[in-house]
Amino acid sequence: MKWSIPERVIERGRDYLNQDRVLSVVADEDNQVWRAEVLGSELYRVDLDATAKEEDYCQCPYWEEHHFCKHTVAVELYLRKKGLTRQIKAEKTTTPISFSNSEMFSKGFYRLQEEKNNQPLIQRLEISCQIDSLATNPYRKELDVLGISLKLGLQGERKYVIKNIYRFLQVYQDEKMYSGIKQGTFHLHPDAFSEAENDVLRHLLNNAQTQQLLGHTGVQVNGVLDKKYLLLPVSEGQELLEKMQKIPFVFVSGDKKYSKLPFSDQPLPLAFTLKPHDETSYELTQVHDFDHVYQAYRWGIFKGEIYQMTAEEMEICLTTMQLMKRLDEPKIIYPKKELSLLFRQVFPFLRQVGQVDIDPEVYDAVSEAALEVILYLRRKQGKIDVRVDYKYDDIVFSSHTAFENNPEDAPEVLRDYQAESRVVQMLEQFQFKQDTQPGWQKEIPKGVQLFQFFNHEVPTLRQLGKVHVGKKLKEMYLDGEDFRPVIEVGQEDSWLNVSFDISGISENEVQEVLRSLLRQEAFYTLADGKVLSLMDEQFQETSRILQQLRQELKEGTTKFEIPLHRGLQLQAHLGEKAHFSQSFDQLTKHLVEPGTFEATLPKNLQADLREYQVLGFRWLKMLSHYSFGGILADEMGLGKTLQTIAFLLSEKETKTKIPTLIVTPASLTYNWQQEIKRFAPDLSSVVVHGTKEERQAILAGEKDIYITSYTSLRQDVETYQTKKFTYLILDEAQMVKNSYTKTAQALQSLVIPVRFALSGTPIENNLDELWGLFQLIMPGFFPTRQKYRELTAEEIARMVKPFVLRRDKKSVLKDLPEKIERNYYSGLTAEQKTVYLAYLQQMREEVSGMDSDTFRKNRISILAGLTRLRQICCDPRLFLDDYEGTSGKLEQVKMLVKTAIENNRRVLLFSQFTGMLSILEEVFAEMDISTFYLRGSTPPKERVDMVNAYNAGEKEVFLISLKAGGTGLNLTGADTVILYDLWWNPAVEEQAAGRAHRMGQKKVVEVWRMIAEGTIEERMDALQQEKRELFQKVIQGNETQLQQLTEEDIRLILSMGEE
Repeated sequence: MKWSIPERVIERGRDYLNQDRVLSVVADEDNQVWRAEVLGSELYRVDLDATAKEEDYCQCPYWEEHHFCKHTVAVELYLRKKGLTRQIKAEKTTTPISFSNSEMFSKGFYRLQEEKNNQPLIQRLEISCQIDSLATNPYRKELDVLGISLKLGLQGERKYVIKNIYRFLQVYQDEKMYSGIKQGTFHLHPDAFSEAENDVLRHLLNNAQTQQLLGHTGVQVNGVLDKKYLLLPVSEGQELLEKMQKIPFVFVSGDKKYSKLPFSDQPLPLAFTLKPHDETSYELTQVHDFDHVYQAYRWGIFKGEIYQMTAEEMEICLTTMQLMKRLDEPKIIYPKKELSLLFRQVFPFLRQVGQVDIDPEVYDAVSEAALEVILYLRRKQGKIDVRVDYKYDDIVFSSHTAFENNPEDAPEVLRDYQAESRVVQMLEQFQFKQDTQPGWQKEIPKGVQLFQFFNHEVPTLRQLGKVHVGKKLKEMYLDGEDFRPVIEVGQEDSWLNVSFDISGISENEVQEVLRSLLRQEAFYTLADGKVLSLMDEQFQETSRILQQLRQELKEGTTKFEIPLHRGLQLQAHLGEKAHFSQSFDQLTKHLVEPGTFEATLPKNLQADLREYQVLGFRWLKMLSHYSFGGILADEMGLGKTLQTIAFLLSEKETKTKIPTLIVTPASLTYNWQQEIKRFAPDLSSVVVHGTKEERQAILAGEKDIYITSYTSLRQDVETYQTKKFTYLILDEAQMVKNSYTKTAQALQSLVIPVRFALSGTPIENNLDELWGLFQLIMPGFFPTRQKYRELTAEEIARMVKPFVLRRDKKSVLKDLPEKIERNYYSGLTAEQKTVYLAYLQQMREEVSGMDSDTFRKNRISILAGLTRLRQICCDPRLFLDDYEGTSGKLEQVKMLVKTAIENNRRVLLFSQFTGMLSILEEVFAEMDISTFYLRGSTPPKERVDMVNAYNAGEKEVFLISLKAGGTGLNLTGADTVILYDLWWNPAVEEQAAGRAHRMGQKKVVEVWRMIAEGTIEERMDALQQEKRELFQKVIQGNETQLQQLTEEDIRLILSMGEE
């Protein structure tokens, strides 16, 4: 044991030995070290050196400071007690000297109990704080930092300096015994201190822990780390300083000590005076300065108070200190000619940190007039010449001395050299130079540089002062306001001619100006070198118009040829900015008010048209007159077929031939032929059917109207391309909304002048479908698909409004019976629910682990999984052959249909699953309920017969596949529509309901939607509501928005039942 270890430490080590705090001692022969564990305030590891060096180690804080401690002493005394020495002898240490785990555990708590039993009384203690100014640079006092030290003692007795403030604060936090001062050992419990002292100690503790985390455990004083100091934190400096002044406190700054040091709320106290020194100079004196400045804290001490400064104020004070430090006394002599710099450059800063008193005699000798900069720009000998005048009231300093005015008896002008310098810097930046001529010059720029001069350089100079531009120079720049374009719009055949004229500019140059506008250039350089600005609002509006019209300028002219169908867009863009011809005005009126177009109903039409149908007829006639196409989008049941037949008959009565091609779903081909025979027997029509040879033979004839199916047209497209048609009618046109399909591409290949689409649902899912339809009826109407997708729904709605006619039953058929819609909810049976939940869980597990990329790749299989879930909601037998349970929905439908028939109601029942319709057919047969069943494979003629028989009262229920019979059928004999299963697209359901709720219906129609409660069908119902909104927004003008069936939708659908 080292002889230098104090006796009190040895005694503490002996106490630890007697208290059984040495828990284990193991010899490490390889490293010649005794490894021990000693239980102190915590469990410490001790290494006792077994060599003669006695280089011991302990984890405790005391050892870190002294390199010996009571723990190392306790281990050495333990070895002696066991008859061992530091030297490790193999034969005596084969077995580790240690306690068992249970002994160590029990002894640890025994020691805690002993400490509790021997807890000394809490003595009242006092602390005092001292803050010392500690130098970090002997030559820069403002860089001093502030160190906090503490003294501790019994209340009312002498206090002793705490040599390690970090250790003291740690013991205070742990509420342990502290023996760091001569008076003895004290229990650092919060009850030992006053409330104010505890407040200070808690703040110091927080900052000590922060500084320790940053690796600071003291403050460097004269090159030595002194642990008695804790650095006063900048962030809490004022708060902590104010708290410390509530207990004994001293602040030491140089040779001054402060027991109180409040923060001042007064302006900064620095003071300066300026007075005459002699006839040609003045004396600037600093009267008051800070006693000490602390840059890190931005503090200045003056007359026992601290002044808190901003960063800018601190910078000014430091600059003043550094400059004054070079002088023997705080006094500077300023020559009279330098007063401008003093007043303009120095005083604004000094006034931020104190007071500047100026002798009245100084004011009498100077002028503080404000600067006014005036620049004169003129064209001179192929250059731009600039004269700069600096005007202070009546006194003028100029770059051209001939224009100066500065009398000898005038007061000394306090010139704003900084502002004058900015003018010079700006001229140099704009490439102006001073040569033998007075002032500033540069070559007259050309093209873009001349435009930049007038549009950038001159406005920038105007920010510095007044700018006068000479007449000859001004003539180099033509302001757009003085050369506004005149726009003329006229109609010629199927084109609109848009011509432009600019007064004062030749037609050839007008053409080039338009090209510049198309390129969205900011100016045009005329042949004589002058620049015409195109930044005027009138020119910019013209540029926007040209960009939106997306047409090329006709070579060698000042005219644009715009497709006639852009008339309304053009009028909207131009408004009052153009002159429109009379024929164009008539065109736009007809597009906005199609009812004003004069058209006489055909004499031999075998039907009386309602008022809204007459409007639809005139709308078709008007569009045909101007060679436009359109979409007749009336709600199902309003007579789109009749309006079209009336239009074709009218054309027949005014023209010799009307070769017309009607393309429709196969199931409706004969229905069209019957309707034509019924309403317009004067029109010859034929259905193109049979073998290929038979179809070609039919097409070789001379009929007014040829009726074919989409499938047949695709197969015979080459034949149709060789036959001349004037009119193309696309019935149920939503079937060819996808422009990528072969059928749509076949239709696009046909050259037919007038094209109309009939569809109650031109938009079913997204706006791309509308783009696809317009590609068929008016190619080029919309921009490219990519640019189209950048248009808002509102912009699209405005574009298509004249070319889409949409009416609903509610607004035009006041006498149409009401349509009542309601949802019926059924629960899953127990067996059905078991199957449903098993499949749902399987899908959730598969989808939950997918990221978005994986989801997209597996989208088809995911949708197939959703279809399985929907089939289970209908009846699990749709794909599970061994299912022996029942279906909750089927049982409910059986009851509803039975009740409906008992009440003399006639039923249309739709399902998208043909297997479900087969099950229902069998079930109704067992119930003695007669049915028709229209399948996709039902021949067209048989369909017509079936419909006629049902409408005549034959059979009670009509079973229809949703996709096979959802369009084109007139089933007004029914008054109850049952939608057995929901479809993603509500428009399909609307079409199905429209089979019964249409013109000719005399009864109230009820639509029953069957929904399996607590399943994905409920989510589908909510999704359908969102999908309805797109159609309303674009076709009917409401302001709601559609969401497609997105990844988020599918994940939400699969979450059904988790709430």
